[in-house]
Amino acid sequence: MTGQILQQSEPAASDAQQLLMRSTEAMFASGMPLMNRLLPSDTPAEIWEHYPLGDVVNGAAGSRYFYHSHPPAERAEGEHGHFHIFIDKTAMSDATAPLIDPPAENLKQPRADVVHIAALSISLQGLPIAWFGVNRWVTDEWLYPAEDVIAQLDRFDMRGQNGDPLVNDWLTAMVAVSRQQIHRQLRLRDQVLMAKDPSGEDRSIEVTGIDPIDLEVLFSAE
Repeated sequence: MTGQILQQSEPAASDAQQLLMRSTEAMFASGMPLMNRLLPSDTPAEIWEHYPLGDVVNGAAGSRYFYHSHPPAERAEGEHGHFHIFIDKTAMSDATAPLIDPPAENLKQPRADVVHIAALSISLQGLPIAWFGVNRWVTDEWLYPAEDVIAQLDRFDMRGQNGDPLVNDWLTAMVAVSRQQIHRQLRLRDQVLMAKDPSGEDRSIEVTGIDPIDLEVLFSAE
C-alpha cells in the first residue's frame, strides 16, 4: 500500500479520495502517523529547519515539499507547522512567464527554481487545518500568475522513490482533493499582491489568504 495504491498518473477525484483515506489509515495502523514520519524521533525538532532534512522531490514536474515550524509567537492558533508545496519552474508552459521574478540582488545561496502551489497548515495534533497562500519573498519562488499555476496543478504528484511513501501518497491526495481551495488561494494571492505589493517583497505582507479545512468534508468528499 505504500506508494503503490495508484499508478503514476493524475488521480481522478474518487481515486484521490481513496488514496487520502488509505494513506491516512495506513499511517495510523502502522503506529507511525504523519508527524512521526516527518520529524526526528531522537532530538527535538528545530524551528525553521526543513523536514525531512532536505526537500523531498519526485516526478517529472519536480513536485517538492518541505515541512517546518515557525517560532510559537509567529504561528497561527493551534498550528504546529506547515508544508510548503511546489512544482519545478521547468514544469511551467513555455508560453507563460512569471508575474514576478526573484530579485537577483537577494540571491545569497543557490536558489531552487520552484513555483509555490500552497502551504498546508498542520495542527498540534498532526491534522490538516488550513490551506494558505504566501507572498513571493516567503519561498523565494518564481511567482507565476494564478491561472498558469492552476493549469499545471494536476501535474503535482509526490509519489516516487524519494521520501516516505505514505507521506508522498497523502500529500498527493491532499492536493488533488483540495483543488478548489488551492485555486482560491492562488487567485486571492494575485489579487492581494496586485493591490498591495506588486513587487512581492514587502515583508509586512506574508500570508495572503487562509482557507480552513473542514475534516468531515475532507474525508467525505467524492
